[in-house]
Amino acid sequence: MKETKYILLHYNELIKAIEDANHAYYNLDSPIMDDAQYDELMQKLLQIENEHPNIKRTDSPSQRVGGNAQKTFSEVRHEPPMMSLGNVFSLPEAEDFARKIKQACNDFDNVFSAELKFDGIAIEAVYSKGEFVQGSTRGNGIVGENITANLSTVKNMPLKLKGENIPDYISIRGEVFMRHEDFDKLNAQRENNGEALFANPRNAAAGSLRQLDAAVTASRELTACFYGHGKIEGKKIESQKELIEYMKELGLPVPENIIFGTIDEAAKFQDHWSQNRHLLEFDIDGIVLKVNSFSCRERAGETTKVPKWAAAWKFAAMEAVTKLESVDFQIGRTGLITPVANLMPVNIGGVVVKRATLHNFSEVENLGVKIGDTVKVIRSGDVIPKVVSVIDADGTERENFQEIQAPSQCPFCKSTLTKEDIYLRCVNPECESIKIENLKFFVSKEGADIEFVGPELVEKLKNADKLENIAGFFKITREDLLSLERMGEKLADKIIASINSKKIMPLEVFLKSIGIRNVGEHAAKVIAKELTTLEAVRTSDLEKLTSIHEIGPETANSIRNFFDSNFGDELIKTLSELEVIITDYVGVQSKSSVFSGKTLVVTGTLVNFSRKEIEDLIASLGGKASGSVSKNTDFVLAGESAGSKLKKAEELGVKILSEDEFITMSGIRNESH
Repeated sequence: MKETKYILLHYNELIKAIEDANHAYYNLDSPIMDDAQYDELMQKLLQIENEHPNIKRTDSPSQRVGGNAQKTFSEVRHEPPMMSLGNVFSLPEAEDFARKIKQACNDFDNVFSAELKFDGIAIEAVYSKGEFVQGSTRGNGIVGENITANLSTVKNMPLKLKGENIPDYISIRGEVFMRHEDFDKLNAQRENNGEALFANPRNAAAGSLRQLDAAVTASRELTACFYGHGKIEGKKIESQKELIEYMKELGLPVPENIIFGTIDEAAKFQDHWSQNRHLLEFDIDGIVLKVNSFSCRERAGETTKVPKWAAAWKFAAMEAVTKLESVDFQIGRTGLITPVANLMPVNIGGVVVKRATLHNFSEVENLGVKIGDTVKVIRSGDVIPKVVSVIDADGTERENFQEIQAPSQCPFCKSTLTKEDIYLRCVNPECESIKIENLKFFVSKEGADIEFVGPELVEKLKNADKLENIAGFFKITREDLLSLERMGEKLADKIIASINSKKIMPLEVFLKSIGIRNVGEHAAKVIAKELTTLEAVRTSDLEKLTSIHEIGPETANSIRNFFDSNFGDELIKTLSELEVIITDYVGVQSKSSVFSGKTLVVTGTLVNFSRKEIEDLIASLGGKASGSVSKNTDFVLAGESAGSKLKKAEELGVKILSEDEFITMSGIRNESH
């Protein structure tokens, strides 16, 4: 009797823990445990239900898919329901899955599909007559959230299907996820804006896709991939292989890594990606096994929760145990101080990990971690290593271990640190480490994107007294570069050309890259679109700045503090003297432009503009950028290595402009002084 009470108590505790995890994961986009912990709880729950079916609750998490539609979105009913997958964790379990399929399908052709299991947010997309008409989240599997406007902003998501064999109606299922590079970029922007960081790419993708304002979703780099279907009218599909090929024919993004074969071949596929998932640009947490034949799927059937013809073969958690040997402090370009653990090197998923983040000093306190502790380290999202727990936290020998003390002074400039919520920040504008971080950011892809200039080169130039501030990049000479160790002439020439190409810079790029606190990519574009010129941004008061939609008091104060400071004032003057041109926001039409109403074709490689930048600039001058030369073309802008378009322009007598001629005629050089 006591044993039964204990089992029932444990069973109810498991349900409560799993429901809390489901709510945090699906509804709040804020996981409270990693996948390995969740899977362990679910396995224990299933074991109790199998051994004691008499206590099984009708509301058990094993009977439904977690998550409910948010009230802030309208509801979408899935027909048929979007089911979740059962899990297998080993080769014997996968072989047992295959055996059950064979029993259900006597003429089974023994073919499975095996594809990567993306760690993102499950979605459904509906196309009618080839047009994208509805997008939704999975929700609870029966009812999801209508995210049509948001899903339509995902860049690789086709709004119209391609090909000649388009069905009257098709609903397809897949995943939206965020690539590592885009995740890092987003978190860097959020740190710059003083916002909370996303815990992992899955969390970031879910949060981005479920924004009430689709413009926010559009500002973030998301990727869609489709691997399943709901209803199809006007086309009969008989296998998973045929479905993937058909979706590809329609122009839909489908898995690149997918095989069709026996369960043994699927096992090799699973083992390969278990060892090599760190090579991918995105997170996966296993592979998905599916019966290839759709007729066999019908015979295999499904439970109330999962299909019997598919399973997720989960990877073991990418974690390891090692020793924390010391702690360093890092500083970001906004002065944020972060503790970083130096570890005894350990191999996690094919990568030797020597350092791991401790996030902040509040996290250090919560973990109770000390220097000398044996700690568990995981690669968060399989990428960023982090310390998650202390092993043997009650060990008596820990009494002699060193506490991790939060510094009261900046470890780099020794100025007093400011406490902001759970964070510590250096607010000294003369801190050399902050200056270096700002210089590194300026040249990065998130900043002005100056090719061939990376963090190491920035440090070399700074140490050689060739670089004091951002304006210094435009003073660097070929001789300055060649004086550095291991600098060749060809590389030096490429660097100078890359820097010179940024001497004409759009206002929104300039604002996001010069180190104004709280001004990331989105805020920079909002400000540039509203105020349109650098002069207007420099002179707008707090009232004007805070009247801009999405710009709050903190951001407005940061802008005013920057441009009112000696640093900001001197930077603008120096850039002007160096003939660095900050162009007006491209959405503003120039009525007096000689290009108003004219058609221009751009061909060849330009020195000062990327292809998108020049096309945006042409539009801002009232012109139209065309892709082909005809008798209706007014100008051809010819860069280096111009080819057939230049030849055709000469044959038709179309006026040909060099890049310098275009800049002079546009008037942008004069307008910036």
